[in-house]
Amino acid sequence: MDRSVAAIALTCLGIALSSVAVAQTVRQDNNTLPGQERALSVAPGSVQPTRGVVFLTAAINSDGSIAGCFGCNTANTKRLGAGIYQIDFGHNVQAIKGWSRWVQADTLTIGAENAWCNTADRAGNDNAVWVNCQTSSAPVDASFFLFVAR
Repeated sequence: MDRSVAAIALTCLGIALSSVAVAQTVRQDNNTLPGQERALSVAPGSVQPTRGVVFLTAAINSDGSIAGCFGCNTANTKRLGAGIYQIDFGHNVQAIKGWSRWVQADTLTIGAENAWCNTADRAGNDNAVWVNCQTSSAPVDASFFLFVAR
């Protein structure tokens, strides 16, 4: 009896956990320069190591304006399109050079932001970080906080 109850409980848990993964909507790659292929992986050992010390930060409003930043090039920091932003720091901040980035959708005030964001090197601008914010269905303008460390 005890074994059958445990087996049923484990089976239910396995079903619940396996259904958590949800596929994201495929969207156009708008951070790759025309004529270039999207890089899917980086060769092992080719990225310079990072110690995780934060050197640069940016708090960006959903319209792309800068709420606050440390080390930003304000003239080149902007919203590029719905949910797409460029944050320029005035010097090479590429991942391959050892820079790591953390981005968090954030209201920058009270409440909750119903979005998530990710980062990448900005195609065509080694000094900038490309940020994409979205919901489960589409890109969305969202305020966020970005940390850049090395």
